[in-house]
Order: sequence, then structure tokens, then C-alpha cells
Amino acid sequence: MDTSSWWKLGVQEWRERVLSQPGAGAREGVEACLARIDDLNPTLNAIHVLLEDEALRTADELDQQALQPDFQPGPLHGVPILIKDEIDVAGTPTTFGTAGNPTPKTADSLLVTRLREAGAIILGKTLMPAFGAFPFTESEAFGITRNPWDTTRTPGGSSGGSAVAVASGMVPAAIGGDGGGSIRIPSSHCGTYGLKPCRGSVPTTPYEDLWMELGTAGPITRSVADCSVIFDAIAAAHTSESLKSAVEGRKLVIGVDTTPATPGLKIHPDHVDAVQRIARALQAAGHEVLPVKLRKPDPSLAFVTQFYAGIRDEIAGLEMPERIEPRHKRTNLLGFWARPAVRAWARRFSHEFGETMTEKLQGYDALLTPTVAGRPARAGAHLKTGTLRTQLASLTSTAFAAEWNVSGHAAISLPAGLASDGLPVGIQLVGPRGEADLLQVARIVEQATS
Repeated sequence: MDTSSWWKLGVQEWRERVLSQPGAGAREGVEACLARIDDLNPTLNAIHVLLEDEALRTADELDQQALQPDFQPGPLHGVPILIKDEIDVAGTPTTFGTAGNPTPKTADSLLVTRLREAGAIILGKTLMPAFGAFPFTESEAFGITRNPWDTTRTPGGSSGGSAVAVASGMVPAAIGGDGGGSIRIPSSHCGTYGLKPCRGSVPTTPYEDLWMELGTAGPITRSVADCSVIFDAIAAAHTSESLKSAVEGRKLVIGVDTTPATPGLKIHPDHVDAVQRIARALQAAGHEVLPVKLRKPDPSLAFVTQFYAGIRDEIAGLEMPERIEPRHKRTNLLGFWARPAVRAWARRFSHEFGETMTEKLQGYDALLTPTVAGRPARAGAHLKTGTLRTQLASLTSTAFAAEWNVSGHAAISLPAGLASDGLPVGIQLVGPRGEADLLQVARIVEQATS
């Protein structure tokens, strides 16, 4: 059986192909994924757990359902999806990128349950750095994940395994998690689409939250439409109806900001060029593009508080915390000051900061920025560096992303061609009114620049 023609398909094309082969399509699709994973994963190291037998059984069940006269396919019928290893999948450990949680979970997270209900096939779990702490997907427990465009470079992180799997065609889509840019950064480095939903839009059950509400799960795909269909499946409030009428058919007003949140941080010129190129394309399509300087409170202290408190909570929840990387034993100690009163302040600040940024974005359909400020680092360069040194090295990755985790706004990274080093470059859109408007704006940008 020739399975080689599957790997370029997006989510909706994949579903259509499965449905075009009733009784056989879902299995053939899974077999195509498994063949490509077998070929590429030994080099790229994107996948931590592969549920081969379970995925094939599920595919066979879906194929049998497709033969029934009253069959109603779900929106993700037969689509194989990989899950970042901070989200529970029954029968697999949730490692958070460490060796400290070896026991398999007995139940799916609510997000995974929703994917299954939509017809998706859970193919396995992707690699992440320990606790998702840094934008480099490399850990002492599971090794170095490599960028499929250049294996000497990092794919970014912390959802690097998910982005690599999608970019290399191992699967049509994957789920990542984003607490400071962790979906958008690897999407920029790997040339994929990555949506960070609004705070609270996607359930974290059975966990109370991810990094004190900084984090959320979201899709990594090959198109805006595919991000939308997966978000609709996992979100607490679905958006498909509002997508039909949100901003379609009218002139957009897009604000452009290329000033990073970290003062004095240099931006690689390829990222500025990408933003300017997208801005010109939008203007040529009849949209209004305006430079904007957002004067705002500094969210750094709230972010650092939520970052350290979130990691301390994850360490406290491990079965064997003694197995974590030495640097994260120090991370745990460095966060000793994140006491209840400081945590409560950080949560209040985040919600107030979100309200402030919504007011400042009034009148704009989206804010256009670079996704990151720097180019992908050498793979493995930060595997052994300490917490503070690695945080400093992370600033060029998080400079445009992390503040929107503090504010809770939806943001998406879109591919914007290749940089001078031959690797992908991404641009970020931030939405003032939630995922529905943002996804519609992103579709318009995608069409204007394709």
C-alpha cells in the first residue's frame, strides 16, 4: 500500500480522504503516519510515546462506523493527532518533560476526550523541555528535538515536538501548550500555524490551571482553517458560527508594533522585514495598516511570579521529584518567594493587565508583530545551562509573545516565508476580541499573503 501521498494533507483534506475510502481510510491514514514517523523520528526526536496499536484499533473502529447506514462523521473523523506531554492521555505517563512521573494516567484530560468525541485518533505524545520552562525543546530525560528545516537548529519550544511533527508531515495536526509563547515560538521556527487561545477558553481539567493561568493548550496545524476546526473541538465555547460573520467582507484596521517588551533587545532584521512585507500585502488588499506604540504597564514581575509558581507546583506534584534536572532543582529554590500573597497579586495584575490591553487595542481588528525577535539557536546549546542563564537566552524568543499570556489575549503565529538563513520566519497576530475574530482576521491575512 502506497501511503506516501498523505503527508502533505491538512486536517480537513485528511478527513475528506478518510471519508472517501469508507471501511479503509482511517487505517490507511494511521499507517501513513506510522511509516513517516518511523522514517523521521529517529533523527528529529519529536515523539515521546507512540500509541501504535491503540491508534490502529481506533482507526478500525472508525472505519467500521463509516459503513453503518446512519453514520454521522465527526469534524475530526479519522484525523491522527499528537498531544504535548503535559496533557493527560490514558495509558501514558504525563512526564512534563522529566523522568519524575513514570506512572501512566488512568484517564484522558477533558481536552483529549473532546478530540476523541470529534473523531480524532490520538497517536501519541510529543516531547517538551522539562516543565515547558524554556523555548528550546531539549531535556536530560529525553534528549534533543531538532528542527526539520535544519537539524543543527532548535525548533523552539516548549511545544517543539508538536511543531516538528506537523512541519515534517508526521501528522496533520498536534496539540501544544503555551505559557509564554510555547505554541507560537516553535510554529515560527518550523513554519506552522499555532494558536494560543484566550485565558480560560480551553479546559485544563484535571489540572486546576497551567502556570497560574498563564498557560493554555491550543492547536498547531498547516492552515488557519485547520486551527479553527481543532479549536472548535476543544474549546469551552465554540466559535464556528461567529467565524462566519465576524469581520469577513470589510476593511480591516491592523496595528503594527515591532518594539519588543524587553527594552534594548535587538530584533533580527528578517523578522522586521517579514512584518513589513505582510503589512504591505494587507495595504495592497485594501486594508488599513497603522503603526502603533502601546504604552502599557510592565507585566514582567507578574509573568516571573506565575512562571516560578507554576513550575514549583508541577514539581510538587511529581511522583519522584528527585529525578528532575539539577537546574530545575535550583528553579524550585529560586521560586521560594512565590508565596500565596504574591501569587494572588500576580493573578489580579494579570486580569487587570488584560483589561488594560483590551482598551488599548480598541479600534484595531488585530495587532501585527513579529512572533519572535531572534533566529533559532543551535540545537542542544542550552541543554546544560542553568535556569537564569537559559532565561536570559530565552528573551529573544519570548519578547513579543509572553505579555499576551499575562493579558490572556488570543494570539496566533502565521508562517511568513523563509528568512535569510533558509529557515521559516513567522508573524504574530493578537486579537482584542477573542478567537473568533482573530481566526477570521488570520484567514484574511493568509489569503492576502499567499
